[in-house]
Amino acid sequence: MAFPRAALLSPLALIALLAACSASQEPQPHDTSGSADCDAAKIDYLIGQNVSGYIERKAMQESGASDVRTLRPDDAATMDFNPKRLNIYTDPDKVIIKLACG
Repeated sequence: MAFPRAALLSPLALIALLAACSASQEPQPHDTSGSADCDAAKIDYLIGQNVSGYIERKAMQESGASDVRTLRPDDAATMDFNPKRLNIYTDPDKVIIKLACG
């Protein structure tokens, strides 16, 4: 009984495709030139306030951050560390419970 050549090539092609897709790249460091890193301690007074676009902009400006993200409970977030990013953690009612850089 002859084994069909196509039956052998299909799994090999799939393996090659998956291997190419899974090749990981080294994480790129964030640009540290220019402005200083974020300092969340400068804006601790915002804890307990409701988050809004205005509060996000104010917190970003006063902390020295160049980026901001607001995280509610159970939100998915990347685990990369960016010293210029401000993370605003809130409760389900959008009340700020924690401020951190990274």
